[in-house]
Amino acid sequence: MAILLLIVFLAMVAVDIWAAVVVIFQHRLSGWLRSSYFIITLLAFAAAFLVTSFFSYYSNPNTHVFGWPVPRVVFQRDTPTSPWLDYVGPTILLAYPMNFVVYMSVPSVAFIILALRQRRHDHETVA
Repeated sequence: MAILLLIVFLAMVAVDIWAAVVVIFQHRLSGWLRSSYFIITLLAFAAAFLVTSFFSYYSNPNTHVFGWPVPRVVFQRDTPTSPWLDYVGPTILLAYPMNFVVYMSVPSVAFIILALRQRRHDHETVA
């Protein structure tokens, strides 16, 4: 299961990078598409920061999770009267960029599709 999640995450990273390269280096891309991409990128940065920093929930009465979908830190306890124990792993630093990648994956797919559609339209217009 962990390997599958890693493969899906790496695919999201690849799609995000591909979309950024298309938007930045495709010169005939329309201005509204390029501007929209940068605005959505800023919104994804803000959402990743806010949700990773300030969103918390209880997945069960004895587990308190901070951050979503990639948690920044998780507190657990055995019983309601026992003390909270924390799990602080590499996600304390990696949760922000990982959440940004997750939040940017769907818009990146949309921008790739729009850029390819515009490119095809430009080729049909020239021909």
